[in-house]
Amino acid sequence: MTTRSGEEIQAALKAFVAQWQGYAGSEKAEAQTYLNELLDCYGVARRDAGLRFEHHLPGVGFMDMFWPGHALVEMKAPGKADNLEHAQPQAERYWRASEAVDGSYDAVRYVVLCSFSRLLVWDMRRPSRPAANLRLEDLPEKYEALLFLAGESVEASFVEHHRELTREAAASVATLYQSLVVRSAAPVDEIQRFTMQSVWAMFAEDLHLLEGYPFQKTVEALLREKEPNSAEKLGFFFRVLNQKDPRNRKGLLAGTKYVNGELFANPAEVQLDVVELRLLLRAAEFDWRNVDPTIFGSLMEGVLGRERRWELGAHYTHEADILKIVTPTIVRPWRERIDAAESPEAARELLDELCAFKVLDPACGCGNFLYIAYRELRGLEAELKARIRFLAASQGVTPPPGPWPYYPLTNMQGLDIERIAVLIARVTLWMGHKQMTDRYGHAEDVLPLVDLSGIRAADALRVEWPETDCIIGNPPFLGSQWVRGAFGDDYVNWLKREFGVGVKDFCVYWFRKAHDHLRPGQRAGLVGTNSISQNKARSASLSYVTANGGVITDAVSSQKWPGEAKVHVSLVNWAKAPGTPLSSTLDGVPVVGIGATLRAGSLGDWEPVALPQNARRCFQGPIPVGAGFLLTETEARELLARDDADYTRVVRPYLTGEDIAHAPDQWPQRWTVDFGSMGLEDALRFPAALAYVRERVKPEREHNRDRGFRENWWRFGRPRGELREASSCLARRIIMNQVGKRSLFAWFDLSICPNSKTNVFTFDDDFAMGALTSCLHGAWAWEQGATLKADLSYTPTSVFMTFPWPDPVTDVQRERVADVCRRLLARRSEICLAEQIGLTKLYNLVDDGAYTDLKALHRELDVAVAGCYGWPASVAQDDAELVSRLTALNREIAEGRRPYAPFAHIEPSATPGQREVTTS
Repeated sequence: MTTRSGEEIQAALKAFVAQWQGYAGSEKAEAQTYLNELLDCYGVARRDAGLRFEHHLPGVGFMDMFWPGHALVEMKAPGKADNLEHAQPQAERYWRASEAVDGSYDAVRYVVLCSFSRLLVWDMRRPSRPAANLRLEDLPEKYEALLFLAGESVEASFVEHHRELTREAAASVATLYQSLVVRSAAPVDEIQRFTMQSVWAMFAEDLHLLEGYPFQKTVEALLREKEPNSAEKLGFFFRVLNQKDPRNRKGLLAGTKYVNGELFANPAEVQLDVVELRLLLRAAEFDWRNVDPTIFGSLMEGVLGRERRWELGAHYTHEADILKIVTPTIVRPWRERIDAAESPEAARELLDELCAFKVLDPACGCGNFLYIAYRELRGLEAELKARIRFLAASQGVTPPPGPWPYYPLTNMQGLDIERIAVLIARVTLWMGHKQMTDRYGHAEDVLPLVDLSGIRAADALRVEWPETDCIIGNPPFLGSQWVRGAFGDDYVNWLKREFGVGVKDFCVYWFRKAHDHLRPGQRAGLVGTNSISQNKARSASLSYVTANGGVITDAVSSQKWPGEAKVHVSLVNWAKAPGTPLSSTLDGVPVVGIGATLRAGSLGDWEPVALPQNARRCFQGPIPVGAGFLLTETEARELLARDDADYTRVVRPYLTGEDIAHAPDQWPQRWTVDFGSMGLEDALRFPAALAYVRERVKPEREHNRDRGFRENWWRFGRPRGELREASSCLARRIIMNQVGKRSLFAWFDLSICPNSKTNVFTFDDDFAMGALTSCLHGAWAWEQGATLKADLSYTPTSVFMTFPWPDPVTDVQRERVADVCRRLLARRSEICLAEQIGLTKLYNLVDDGAYTDLKALHRELDVAVAGCYGWPASVAQDDAELVSRLTALNREIAEGRRPYAPFAHIEPSATPGQREVTTS
């Protein structure tokens, strides 16, 4: 399972097409390069996946690419593109020989013939004809047909997609909708109903659910009138669709049928002007048979959703990403059961179970996850029926008598807080119902529309969920710091009482409720912000799941999710009390197990805890709460030049994480007024500085909801008095950037005021700096910290407070770390100042192979710190082993089985600061 999103795969394939379009060379010269680059588009490294090029089969030949048990590719020269089918017998021979002689793997499922510019793909479950016939330029739009290249646990999807057509249709409908809203043609909810009623009518006409194109002809007729009354005529058309009585089905409406399904229970009556009627006619002229319901539904949710602004490039959830939930939670477990059925009778009984299988999406939005689940379950129904017939034929018996059941649309259940999202989800599924009936045969009658009251508008956290057999979905993304502002105090207080875990990232509550709702043996698959595997959110979500019988089977630890925010998510599939051992796949790689941290191999049942001995050593920097505290360079210099007070006590260089990462000397680029914990009477002794704060901060603070912020307007909102106290006896202290791809530590004297995006460590000895700079501390930070997009967000409570600090047995070990650290920092500073580059750029160059002496110093430091724990040098470069050992150490200390007083020997040093110390 690739960690690349569908959006990223598409982008990579566009570059791949540009690279290989027009290639006319030989097969042998570039086949492996072509295949490696194609695999890379799907996020797969050949060696990691166990692929083999030029794999020899004695007596058969050489496979150009062989992925044991999964796929094979046979390459042909570009000149053979038009006759690629002629190589099918050769590909079939390879397929028959692809099963391991010792039974260690099965024959491959996917077979590809490729001539660089054309690809034929077979799914050997249905080998009679190619499942896909692709031109090179088709790949970005039809990437799902090669999705199996993303990993052994991933299946291809051979559904025809027409994304551009779908986007154009959505754009046309969106333009109409916005026009109606802007001129207030009707109440917004009625315009929304009108839009979705029209969408279904246009789709129904092209799929012959409404014979004779009555909707389109009504619009055409209105455009021929001098004063068209669309509210009357289209409103009447919608009313007729809600009537069983056929008396009104005359003239243009002669081809209509009774629809109902609650879609037309409240027919919309909206008056369109001529321009809007033309827009509606243009929308009706699209071929709605080829409009993808999932993409269209996503775009329509952007058009119609609450407080959202639609854009033509609006994002939708790619099928590749939805399948990372639907395949492990629904498809694969059912397919395993289907393949295990050994008699027609057993398979027929299984069909009854399949057709009773219910799916719940408790945050269904526009219904994408439910649509894909329904489509896949109809496909499984067809596979199982074929299995019944195959078993009967192979065993020489008559297939079990009919009628055989079908998978019903009513088994799809959903909840969403937005009524319009529920309407879109229902329309999406009704569209899918007709499509799947055309593909797989009859199920329920398509008309009247199936009752989808099981998809309903409700606050999923406050209502009882319906009984189900599995749970899938994509709960809302909202950070814990935004929940109160979005929902108010009363809702937050209810959340705290109901779930008993405080205020967490919003999606956390869905994970808890989903797990509680499952019965033993049932499965769930949810998308969450990647905070669910980090810090406090983990303890309330994934740790709760694993501590209560949940077994994580498949996960993507982190990937980008489509949308303007570019949020990074985790995709997690689990089974509750499965009863039998289950295999695990993490980021596309089979692993022994998956823990709540979404790392390979469970770390057991121990969740690292805060160690009280680590207290008062690491703090987040002060939080001003008011941009008015900041000064320009000119303002700061003017204040410092005054002689009416010693302004160096309150006018301070203001350090940010950006300064640490990018300034060659790591020195602050800005200034601030900082009165610390002074009372107002003391602050009055610095009148010019106080005047800035009174003018710039006080007016804003007067409206703050926090009483302390209002009353103490001259102070930082969070001045961090405990940090100031803990630093008071130090000559210098260590400060790091709180967020970044790298944790960067530097020395600063006490004149510096760190900002809230830094962390401050109250040490001034070189041993401490060495311990923090080492890869041991770094590996722990990535394990226990949070992430912001792809960056580490270092949180003192979860990282430093849980970190078992090294406690050397001898002073020689301590001095060895300190000595290496001094040499490392000196060399680091020398390079930065000479080249005028920051630490980020420096270490990017080190990664590229530059400054090998600095890299060697880091390795020496890591080995020295590992030695302080009594661990061998080999451990120092193995992050997984380091985390495992540190976790075990945390447990021993917490349970009192190991003495722990790591700071007993650390005394403030006399080392002078980098600048003259002027204030604490």
